[in-house]
Amino acid sequence: MKRAIIFDFDGVIADTADILFALSRDFDPTISEEDFAAHHDGNVYEEPRIKFTPEGAERLYNEYCDRLTISHVEAAIDPIKRLHTDYRLFIISSNEERGILSVLENAGIKDCFEAVYGYNTHKSKIIKFEMIRDKFNVVLEDSIFITDTLGDVREAKKLNIKTIAETFGFHNRERLEQGEPYAIVDTWDEIEEEIQRLK
Repeated sequence: MKRAIIFDFDGVIADTADILFALSRDFDPTISEEDFAAHHDGNVYEEPRIKFTPEGAERLYNEYCDRLTISHVEAAIDPIKRLHTDYRLFIISSNEERGILSVLENAGIKDCFEAVYGYNTHKSKIIKFEMIRDKFNVVLEDSIFITDTLGDVREAKKLNIKTIAETFGFHNRERLEQGEPYAIVDTWDEIEEEIQRLK
């Protein structure tokens, strides 16, 4: 059976840091770049640095879906198509599934993924990892997780999942190093190279 690669969405497949920071500032203009970064140091629902009201969260999700376009995922399209040939692909996100599925469809890569689990499925990425394990017969210890945040690295580590952390998303190298991921990379080319090394 093909090995599984599990992707975070925002900051990895989609270049959405600017959208989400702007939407966070719309909710609370005092939010700084450090607040935004620290919000993703852990689970954004269990340990939020930015405390959205239910109404504020709903507004953010709706605006996010409206603003998300193919341009945000353009850099990931070819790498995803290449990886789909040899691996089973999944997405685990803390964001709204409706927007993710729509933009993947528009970009022609929705069918590359066996499942897309956002906050609608569960607010815990650990639970979503376990759902992929149980529903799709995935061996998590043999899987690879691609993310851009310290919080995700920490959650994956609890299940002994090898994580490749990249620096072109929400968190810089220094912050990612705190979670001691398997590798830290700077480009999609390097993501693919590290995946090949783990074959």
